[in-house]
Amino acid sequence: MAKQRNPNGMGSYKKRKSDNRYEWHQTVDGQDRYLSAKTPALLQEKVKRVADLPIIKEKFKVSEWFEKWLGNIETLKKKATYEQYKTLYKQHIKPVIGGRKMKDIKQYDIQKVIAEMAVKNRHKRVKDKETKKYIWEDTGEKLSTWTMKHTRKVMNIAFSKAFDDKIIPSNPVYKIEIPKRQAKPRKTLKTSELKILFEHAKNTRWYWSLRFLLVTGIRRGELLALRWSDIDNENQSITIDESNSSAGVGDTKSAEVHYVPLSGWAKYYLEKQKEMLVNENNPALLNEELKKADLIFPSEDGTMMKPDSLNSVIDRINKKAGIHVTPHMFRHTFVYMSKGLLTKSELQEALGHDESTTTEDIYGTMLSDTQKVATKINYAFTPLEEEINKKEGTSGKVIPFRKAK
Repeated sequence: MAKQRNPNGMGSYKKRKSDNRYEWHQTVDGQDRYLSAKTPALLQEKVKRVADLPIIKEKFKVSEWFEKWLGNIETLKKKATYEQYKTLYKQHIKPVIGGRKMKDIKQYDIQKVIAEMAVKNRHKRVKDKETKKYIWEDTGEKLSTWTMKHTRKVMNIAFSKAFDDKIIPSNPVYKIEIPKRQAKPRKTLKTSELKILFEHAKNTRWYWSLRFLLVTGIRRGELLALRWSDIDNENQSITIDESNSSAGVGDTKSAEVHYVPLSGWAKYYLEKQKEMLVNENNPALLNEELKKADLIFPSEDGTMMKPDSLNSVIDRINKKAGIHVTPHMFRHTFVYMSKGLLTKSELQEALGHDESTTTEDIYGTMLSDTQKVATKINYAFTPLEEEINKKEGTSGKVIPFRKAK
């Protein structure tokens, strides 16, 4: 291939004799850049991505760029999402490549971030008993696949923005492998566990809220932010448009409004909750300022309860009952109890998932009807068992699977 020149300083092409690869060369402001590939077509694809970019002169470090990028998106993202991005960056990205220059980061550097995450343990935020301050405690469990995927997503967004701003010639976050880990099964509550829990919660002011959580499947933060104006008795629906998190009241997890069916049981538990608030003379019903908040499940002083405080309430009940229950287990149990009664689209709407694939990814195994499948397997193998029995001339009585209980 003869050496070819592109117009307007777009570079030149040639075929190297040393290895028969095709090479592109460009000089910009006295500085050279080279690209090579096995075929002209592959080389052209590479050239398209960088030919009109300046040769990178900025000396942004990864840490400098990420801090700048995080500062720019702080007002564009939900507070909880922003804090999540920031935490993933500080815990997993900065320690590995934070001191490197943006223009020097390659695909294997990004893969190294994930590789180091794969051997790390998960940490959870707990309150230190002595200092009363929150600290990060090692759980002894490996980081989840979800955490690694989300970290890859954060890096992809940040490096894509750097590419758009011509800080780097290409985005190195591509074809990054994520180790697969076996996900823990979603813990659902057995009838016996619920019976024990509710027995010990009966004399607490949070009894009706727990009953309500179970029959609606809403999240902890959605429960605490729920208002009486969100209840539509005529259309038998509950509007979920806010959620309370450690970052404060904001949008729902999917950042979309969704509607939960108001069943007869849910309506009954709301009536009992109202009675309870009246009986305890809760300020949420008496104080003019607090009445404006219109909260259904306020704290004893009439204000919105913090999510961690609800966890503490349930932990105290757990301790007395000798069981382990978390607020999210009510959601898992709601899904399990609804299996076969609600369609997947109905379940998706009730849970507030923005896509049906989300519901399938989280609860796919739980939603499969194992009893129905087991019955079909019984029918499939019963003729074979009968035939084997017949040929062997077994004198003992055999109970066919169809009749087995």
